Amino acid sequence: MSYRFHVHRARPDYRLVTADGAPFPAGAREADWRFTILRERSDTAPDVARLVDETGYCLFRIGLRLEDMG
Repeated sequence: MSYRFHVHRARPDYRLVTADGAPFPAGAREADWRFTILRERSDTAPDVARLVDETGYCLFRIGLRLEDMG
């Protein structure tokens, strides 16, 4: 299985991962995202792959700070 990684065009700290060949997640506009890379399962973090398998996508943010968790 392969996974498609996308970067949000207006908020580039957000990443969206979907399964290759799967429809884009409901509630997300594909035009708002820029495809960056296709990775095989062996090159994808296990937690990311699990979330995509379970929910159809994985959304995360780069650059979170510890203060953001409070």
